[in-house]
Amino acid sequence: MALTDSGVDAMTQEQAVLGPDSLMWKYFGDARVLFLLPSTTTVQVAHPGIGAGVEEHSAYKEDPWGRAERSLALLWPVLYNTEAGVRDFGTRLREMHRDIKGTDFNGKKYHALNPELYTWVHITTYYGMIYLAEFNGDHLSEADKQQLYQEWLQFGRQMGIRDKDMPATTDEYWAYLDDTIRNRLQVNPATEYVEHRGHYTGQPKHPKTTMSDRQWRIYQYFMGSLTWHLKKGFYPPAYREVFGIRWTWLDQLGFKLIGGVMRALWPLLDENKRWVPEAWRAIKDAREHPENYGGEVGEGLAKPG
Repeated sequence: MALTDSGVDAMTQEQAVLGPDSLMWKYFGDARVLFLLPSTTTVQVAHPGIGAGVEEHSAYKEDPWGRAERSLALLWPVLYNTEAGVRDFGTRLREMHRDIKGTDFNGKKYHALNPELYTWVHITTYYGMIYLAEFNGDHLSEADKQQLYQEWLQFGRQMGIRDKDMPATTDEYWAYLDDTIRNRLQVNPATEYVEHRGHYTGQPKHPKTTMSDRQWRIYQYFMGSLTWHLKKGFYPPAYREVFGIRWTWLDQLGFKLIGGVMRALWPLLDENKRWVPEAWRAIKDAREHPENYGGEVGEGLAKPG
């Protein structure tokens, strides 16, 4: 089992919990991660056990905005938090999944805390951060990628995953990712629902928006089309190959152009708009109380000026 009953063993590592000096803090809370998530979550639910769990236990169809907000409010504080906060939210995350179980699309019993399922969700985080860094225009060195991988392992521990249930090296990681995509993932009702462009262009009106219905339709069509294109670009190449997702050189060019435009506009945004809300709250707190986060504020997270 990837998780201990108490949640203590997996958390008592020599390495301290991740803080503002980490690359994970730099990328996982960057607001552009919201364009990455449709891709990684689709890769997650393509696993028959996870897809069945989402179909049977999630309100992603009936309440997409509420589900997204609940996910942000629970997972992000497992990373963006003090040591005590990490432990608290790590426990909450495990408890939320404890009763998610049933029978998958192949007639096999599943449980959300099964090591294969729980770790597969985490697996998508590392390649996602690599892809997001490239999209943001950051050219990570091999040393950066190795640092990020060690931080990915620690993030897994903070979620309650044991070392033996995660690939120990980056070579093992990429081999595991490729093998799972080619031999374990499959089309299922959850992937079919989120693979349609209309899923993104026709999202229901956000309950907190002040837009008129007409304004919302225009906004959602534009943002949904953008999200749809970026989603395909963020897929691992093996996933596009196995699931027959068309991706031409022209698509790739458009993907790069969108990234370039975002990079040009990003510094013009207010700083609080550049971060996922849960990450922004922790960043502000770390600036005011660095002693609660290891005494350092990571590169790119320090107060401007």
